[in-house]
Amino acid sequence: MKTFRRLYIFTGKGGVGKTTLSRAFVKELMKAGQPALYLTFKNQSMTDKSSPSEDRNVGGIREIHLDLEDCARGYVEKRLGSRMIASWILKAPFFRALINMVPGFSYLIFLGKILEMGKDNPNLSIVLDAPASGHALTMVESTSNFGEIFGSGIVFDDTLKMLAKLNDPAYTKIHVISLPSLMSWQEATELKESLKKRTPVEVDITINNYLYPLVDSKLDLLPQGLKEKAQNEQKLIDQNQEKILCVLPHSLDETQLKIESSLENQLGQLF
Repeated sequence: MKTFRRLYIFTGKGGVGKTTLSRAFVKELMKAGQPALYLTFKNQSMTDKSSPSEDRNVGGIREIHLDLEDCARGYVEKRLGSRMIASWILKAPFFRALINMVPGFSYLIFLGKILEMGKDNPNLSIVLDAPASGHALTMVESTSNFGEIFGSGIVFDDTLKMLAKLNDPAYTKIHVISLPSLMSWQEATELKESLKKRTPVEVDITINNYLYPLVDSKLDLLPQGLKEKAQNEQKLIDQNQEKILCVLPHSLDETQLKIESSLENQLGQLF
């Protein structure tokens, strides 16, 4: 019987295909009979241009784009029991500056919202298309940092609950996505090592956009630069096979939805 985590975090260097893989993985979960949704953050700071979080259906999956101010208002309202007071607090320059200035405060708010969603639907798996590498590390660190900052009180208690879930290997799993290039691979392995120092949950690396299988039989017909690129990809994967969970081929499809469809039945290892 397959077991599913409640929170899957996809992260990695910008441009490695996190969004497409996150959405395709939601479809893979749903195909396996597991309720799932795609989630991402609209912003990581309080601005005058904040807009409500978005909840919509795109390409057959549910997408939620969380707005920081919207989530902060919901948290304060829940804790104080008053929408009016929550609105007053959110308008206060000090409170807005505090969220923007303290590293990780925004992620604490987002994580609180994510865990609340999971509590409301105990069968749901949330697939988080997380910010690029450095931000993802800050997000994982944020609950630990705030546990030390506050020491006691409501925020401290909430932080402990978030920390327990975020660091529960049965609840959370992290996928670091990399391209089959040396620079991307080095960043992915460094991120994995940094994450493993901060959390006991499973952290795996997936290689995306692997070109070599598509051109293997035609290498001698390729321009020299493209030939070398394909050969370097193959060399990198051969040398690091034991460190890679999954290798996904380059897709010749032109739209995101078609690429997602081409990944069907290839993401089961990521469960």
